[in-house]
Amino acid sequence: MKTVSGIFLFVGLLGLASSTANAQTIRKRFTSDLLFGFNLASMDIKGANMYKEPKVGFAIGANINYKILHNIQLQSGLYVTKRGLRQHIERSRYDSGVDVEYYGDTLRNTAADYLQVPLCLGYEVYLSKKVAVNLNAGGYVAYGFKGKNRGEAYATTIKNGVEQSTAITIPSYEEETFALKKWNRLDYGVLGRFGLIYDIYTVNVTYEYGLYNVADDGRDLRNRTVSVTLGFRF
Repeated sequence: MKTVSGIFLFVGLLGLASSTANAQTIRKRFTSDLLFGFNLASMDIKGANMYKEPKVGFAIGANINYKILHNIQLQSGLYVTKRGLRQHIERSRYDSGVDVEYYGDTLRNTAADYLQVPLCLGYEVYLSKKVAVNLNAGGYVAYGFKGKNRGEAYATTIKNGVEQSTAITIPSYEEETFALKKWNRLDYGVLGRFGLIYDIYTVNVTYEYGLYNVADDGRDLRNRTVSVTLGFRF
């Protein structure tokens, strides 16, 4: 809540500061943006936020923006976004009694593709004839429609610095992410977005945090994503 309050406070200060600028005009009441870019996904795992590696995905879609009062706007749209979880777990244990080191290596990689609809309240102001900035904050709801969950694990025995043997502890596997007792298809959460506009070109940085536990296997997993998108305004 502090983050969202801070965003709206900054929006208010920006609007106050820009009110004396000659360039502060409403260009269009209704606009739309085509967007494409990439995600860095890093899920929040309750009690187990370890061994995570950023998972690179993508986002593509369209925004619609409607000015409801001066430069205050509503923003929504439809996106296809790829998120997920990647973990590379490395563990070692040394048995001094037999002078043997045991090394474990586990890789888990889950991809999850979503259809996503955001709904935000924001503020957009033109600083010159072609340059504008906007801030938007709100929420989203998403539906998972495709994804693969892959993994494998090995255990290696090392004695006197020499590898003795390697055993497969979890055979390589591949399964559907949203199969029964895996991940829930529904997701919803909050987001904040900062955007720059130059002529018809846009750049947006978005942070999303899921409020819903997407796991259906006893874990607590919540989507957390940072995305950077480029776009065209119409």
